[in-house]
Amino acid sequence: MPISSIQLKSGAPKTVPVVDILSGRRRCQRETLSQETYCIVMEPGEALLFLEPDGERTRDFYATLHRAGDTYELEVIPQHDIWVNGREVKVNRMLESGDLLEIGHGGPVFRYRMYPPGIALTKTVTEAVADSFSGAQVDGHTRLGKTSRFLTNITRDLATQTTLWFRLWLLILLTAIVGSIVILAVQNVRLQKRVATEDVRIEGIEGKLEQQLGANTLSRKELLAMQKEVETHLSDTFERLAVLEAGTGKASRVIAAATPSVAFLLGTYGYVEPGTGRHFRYIESGEGGTWYTLEEEGRVVEFVFTGTAFVVANDGILLTNRHVIEPWNNDPRTDIVQGRQLIPVILQLLAYFPGASDPFTVKVVQTGEQVDLVLLQPDGDTTGIAQLEFEPRIPQPGDEVLLLGYPTGMRALVARASTGFLESITPDGPADYWTLAQRLSEAGYIKPLASRGIVSQVTEEFIVYDAETTFGGSGGPVLDLNGHVIAINAAVIPEFGGSNMGVPADRARRFLAQSGNE
Repeated sequence: MPISSIQLKSGAPKTVPVVDILSGRRRCQRETLSQETYCIVMEPGEALLFLEPDGERTRDFYATLHRAGDTYELEVIPQHDIWVNGREVKVNRMLESGDLLEIGHGGPVFRYRMYPPGIALTKTVTEAVADSFSGAQVDGHTRLGKTSRFLTNITRDLATQTTLWFRLWLLILLTAIVGSIVILAVQNVRLQKRVATEDVRIEGIEGKLEQQLGANTLSRKELLAMQKEVETHLSDTFERLAVLEAGTGKASRVIAAATPSVAFLLGTYGYVEPGTGRHFRYIESGEGGTWYTLEEEGRVVEFVFTGTAFVVANDGILLTNRHVIEPWNNDPRTDIVQGRQLIPVILQLLAYFPGASDPFTVKVVQTGEQVDLVLLQPDGDTTGIAQLEFEPRIPQPGDEVLLLGYPTGMRALVARASTGFLESITPDGPADYWTLAQRLSEAGYIKPLASRGIVSQVTEEFIVYDAETTFGGSGGPVLDLNGHVIAINAAVIPEFGGSNMGVPADRARRFLAQSGNE
């Protein structure tokens, strides 16, 4: 039976010899040697036994151990080979603490150690690693098998053969690691559930604009009310933006360099009848009622949507989220087409760049099937607009990021304009959204909002960050402090610490490569 300690008595040996069996069926077992002589016997399955030479089981033995003072002397049987520390032993040998013995070259192994009497018979971490490795070399027949056996051995040794204090420390460490893994797993499950159940609020549509977008026009009163409302909600954001833009540090330089490449998307979509292509239209009666038709009369039903995109190739190719240019999937205004056999279509889609007075008409050139991304091609000359580069390094929690985009779409642009400018737009009555966007662009008011945050979580599907921003801005670039894109902003997670989620840059890079636009 193994013992944990031996008390020192008068005339007793000054050492306690111990054998740790490292391979075979008795691996990780320990025997304390106290008799004068032992026969080393090997049973089927390479099970080493240390027996006194007085029974039937000791007739076929491989070697003997004879007590010699504080240690044992190894006596080799001529017909068997014994190896000590990698060298074959031909003659008797006095054993030293730490010797590694092999019964036949490549056969079962055990470690011989000597301990002072009266102390706990434990291993140091170094000894545990050495023993686990030696045992794995014999028991494992493949590289994978050796690795698996080593991990099993070292776990068992550290948990059972080391000092009590080390085991307590190891238990605390393992508990902390397991706890961290569980927390991350729970967070990932929560994120995936929110995505699956649409608990994540996709921001391709600006819900705040639903009341005005049906008519696609805004009066002077509505414009001023919009400006006042957004100024109230975004005052903190505007103040932070002013600090970021006015600064002389790295963040302000990144924002200034990236801003010209971040476009404001303004589009409309409607519904058509499959096969005929007839548009879904509406007619307003004189009594304030509205009825819908597919005949060639009335006005085409149009829904305005906005989003963000940025240049990712020298030919002006833009990248944004797929849900930005498929807004009908999350738009409550489409209730009027429920039950009708209609399909949604983009009617018009424009991209406005900071510093450019006129917009570009854009068309979809590639849509992601497994990723929430899409590529857009402008119809004009964009050679003066630089592309944003992707960061090859995977971001880590704690990394600082900058988020550029157009949260709340047209509302934020209107809020940043002067009152006099807004009044000049509607001297003769309401203005439609195209007129408003064109005048904002000509006056230089189209410019993305910038916000700053910290990466909090990284998974294969999402990067989560707490950028200081309001809802919106889907399709905008998430930049590191070197100005490289680490993610494409995709969604806001309600009731999740105000965090945002973005599509990782690595997935965007693979999407571009598959489309031939890398």
